[in-house]
Amino acid sequence: MSNRSHADTAPEIAADIVAQSFPDEFWATNLLNAPGVIIFFKDLDGRFIRVSPACAQVNGRTPEEMIGLTDFDLTDHAHARELFADEQRIIATGEPVTEKAEVDRLADRPGTWVETSKFPLRDVDGTIIGTFGYSVDVTRWARAEKKIGRMAKASSDAHAQVMLVEAQLRDVLNGSTDAIVKYDSNLRYQYVNPAGERSRGMTLDQLIGKTDRETGMAASSLEVWEPALHRVLETGEPDDIEFSVHSSPDGEEEWFHTTLSPDRDATGAVVGVLTSMRDITEIKRAEQALAHQATHDSLTGLANRYLLTDRLGQALVRMERSPNRLALFFVDLDHFKDVNDSYGHEIGDRVLVETARRLERAGRRQDTVARLGGDEFIVLCGRVPTDDDVEAIAERIVHALAEPFDAGTVTLRLSASVGAVVTSDPQAGSSTLLRSADAAMYRAKESGRNRFEIFDPQAPSDALGGAELEVELRRALENDEFALVYQPRLSLSDQRVLGFEALIRWEHPERGTLRPKDFLGTAESRGLIVPIGAWVLDTACAQLAAWTTERDPAIPPLTMAVNVSGRQLRERHFVELVAATLDRHGMAPAQLCLEISERALVHDGPDAHEALEALTSLGVQLAVDDFGATYTSLARLPQFPVGVVKLEQLAVAAQDREVVAAVIAMAHGLGMSVVGGGIETVAQLKDLVELACDDGQGFLLGRPLSIVDVARVIAADAATMRAASASHHLGGA
Repeated sequence: MSNRSHADTAPEIAADIVAQSFPDEFWATNLLNAPGVIIFFKDLDGRFIRVSPACAQVNGRTPEEMIGLTDFDLTDHAHARELFADEQRIIATGEPVTEKAEVDRLADRPGTWVETSKFPLRDVDGTIIGTFGYSVDVTRWARAEKKIGRMAKASSDAHAQVMLVEAQLRDVLNGSTDAIVKYDSNLRYQYVNPAGERSRGMTLDQLIGKTDRETGMAASSLEVWEPALHRVLETGEPDDIEFSVHSSPDGEEEWFHTTLSPDRDATGAVVGVLTSMRDITEIKRAEQALAHQATHDSLTGLANRYLLTDRLGQALVRMERSPNRLALFFVDLDHFKDVNDSYGHEIGDRVLVETARRLERAGRRQDTVARLGGDEFIVLCGRVPTDDDVEAIAERIVHALAEPFDAGTVTLRLSASVGAVVTSDPQAGSSTLLRSADAAMYRAKESGRNRFEIFDPQAPSDALGGAELEVELRRALENDEFALVYQPRLSLSDQRVLGFEALIRWEHPERGTLRPKDFLGTAESRGLIVPIGAWVLDTACAQLAAWTTERDPAIPPLTMAVNVSGRQLRERHFVELVAATLDRHGMAPAQLCLEISERALVHDGPDAHEALEALTSLGVQLAVDDFGATYTSLARLPQFPVGVVKLEQLAVAAQDREVVAAVIAMAHGLGMSVVGGGIETVAQLKDLVELACDDGQGFLLGRPLSIVDVARVIAADAATMRAASASHHLGGA
């Protein structure tokens, strides 16, 4: 009789029970045949010797067709060479390559990220005879975890097939970074893979037969863990949970995601639970970072428009429950563009960051400070009881931004124009409040800048002398004092004239020729932009119709661009006005392009959504004008219902090229054409051509022209096109 004690033989007996009840082939076969599991085995030359059905499927083949192929038969040469080099390094060193993340190169899975681990394949003597590995789609970790749960579920249905790939499964389990555990019906450990041993700080022999409570798991974790195990045992349904723990009282929070699946015997009865646990701490931190990025400005760390709108909505809801007043301050730095132009965007960004910090100090702890984009900021203040409080906050903002800015190599003196709106109406819309504050801010600019104005719907909304200017504008409409000039738009690929933009001038009887900036602000605030805009639309269309009549029908027709304000878009009958104008002058809708500024689309776009859709249905081209080369503008672009993007005047310096290229690429990807505006130098033109900008406009390509000068340009362009066409036909002959 053996002298070995029961204590000596107990671990061996337990291990034998595990091996007999759950042979390795059981795991391997199910793992290979489980849906979506990409596993492969290769020889020393990189030829596939066995693959899972899922591996064959993603390559568009059957498992049998994969045998003998290499990666050079399945993917591009550069990628295949990289994969082969990894495998040869594993064969040479015996060291695995684990969790290598890369973008999947397969055509039917664009943009999918996979994480691949590869290991040396050894025979029974330990000699390396090839490699094996597995790939995991990590585009969404939750999908990956559920896939493991399905693998565990599938493993309980096919016990008889496991013996076929016993050695391979053992390598996979030992190489997995997920902690895989099998519990019996009493929640006692029956199996733990090496990753599970490491996560629990105990060996398999120390864990077998014990419960988590007996191994000393923290009470806070047990509160989540044990009920989840019991649910799977009682319901027979798989589950997945996330929980966090602190490694120590002062330690950082760690997160884990676990898939739990029922373990069934041959009769289908639930006899235990299979779990697969993954450390997702880094993923959680990344999710938290992404959530912060989605609601905050990347440069300043302030709230962005999305978060501001949410906070403003919450403030209005609170006003319904508890009547009070809120104030919204629209802050715009004066002449900030000059900073970027003179000192570069690095200095400009420093100024914006410092502006954000000063606004936070000028406000109160409970206030929300947001950056809309560019040099536009918002300060949202709830519970502002008196007008004196509003003025005090506005004065603090103006004074804070008038202090010198130390931008490293230079000290700058700037100022800000601030517009404020105050409301006690919980039904006030967010967009209405923003527009009102914006209007007050523009009044502050017109009044001399470095000041604040509070929106008052009963007060004049323009600069000093606005009432007199309004009278003169009404007289100008009656006396036909307005005129149009036309700036050509050219194709940057062949310099062909595509059309013109109509630009208004006021031939004032006393002040001479006035440009739009001298009077359109007052026209907008006094409601005169609608009749003036209607006159511009009609006059421009009439002129284009005349040019079209005189134009050779074999030459492509010209287009006319007309600027439209947000106020015009909100007019009830604006779409009917456009349709009637086109019909009256016999113009094709596609010949008319209505240009709406980015600011108007952001502030007025939601209110004018139906008008924009109707204009698109009519066949009129829509363009976003003065589109900024910023990442904020880039993020907005897909939201705009337009077919043309007209860039604002760009320096296209080295630091701008990346953003400009991204804007042009995104516009083209959305099916939009791009017009480079304000081209004044050969360098600007060259850069825009290199960036694949479609069309261009600016003083370098053509200044605003009178009707007589336009006629000469059209004639010369038509002659050039006819000559080119004749040359083409002669060449063909």
